[in-house]
Amino acid sequence: MVNGIVRDVAQKILPISVEARYFAPHLDVNVKSDKIYYNGGKVGLKDTLDIGNSGAPELLFRYKRFNLDYIHVHGSGDRNFGYNPLTFDGRQFYGDVHTKSNFDYLKLYMNNPIVSVLGQGVDWSYGLTGVQWKGTVSNFSGSASKRYGAVIPVLGLGAHLSPTPSLRIYANVSGLPLGGYGHLVDFEAGVRYSPLEIVGIDLGYRKIHAKLKHHDDDGTFDLDGPFAGIRVDF
Repeated sequence: MVNGIVRDVAQKILPISVEARYFAPHLDVNVKSDKIYYNGGKVGLKDTLDIGNSGAPELLFRYKRFNLDYIHVHGSGDRNFGYNPLTFDGRQFYGDVHTKSNFDYLKLYMNNPIVSVLGQGVDWSYGLTGVQWKGTVSNFSGSASKRYGAVIPVLGLGAHLSPTPSLRIYANVSGLPLGGYGHLVDFEAGVRYSPLEIVGIDLGYRKIHAKLKHHDDDGTFDLDGPFAGIRVDF
């Protein structure tokens, strides 16, 4: 009983939660500009650079209504382009080419409840999302790197329900149309089981899609797949 009282007080004084996830996504990035192209078309991670998928660590932090979400995806690949070169950062690469890919996604947002009744609720959110991809290619003649990214304001809507005190089902979507500059959509749905009051186990699915365009630069970023995580409420 004493432990329960201490825990309840701590939750009121420190409304903090931390969640570590293993995200197993399919990452598809396609970019085209006057400095990156192949055969006159877009350069794709899988189709052009032969970069496979890898698991992505994800970290979520919450303090009261403030939320931070960070995802990092790394991959590498090798391909022989022969005498039909890959143009990267304005340079041409022939023969065997090694490629590295780093994708970062950072989301900062505030949750605002609309309706909350007996563990069920609807909320809306606002914040900023940063999307960045950096590619590096190298071969016997040298190396080159190119970075694409943007900071995008987002609005979101979410809902959750609790059939039992230890089970929570949730879904949320956020994003923003950017007109001629593209758009961003981030969708997530999952289930949280809490065997203890301060510990939760999450299973779910997430899809992030971004299309960015600036002058002659054009890029699409797709990240989707299942995730599993452990959340601790302090």
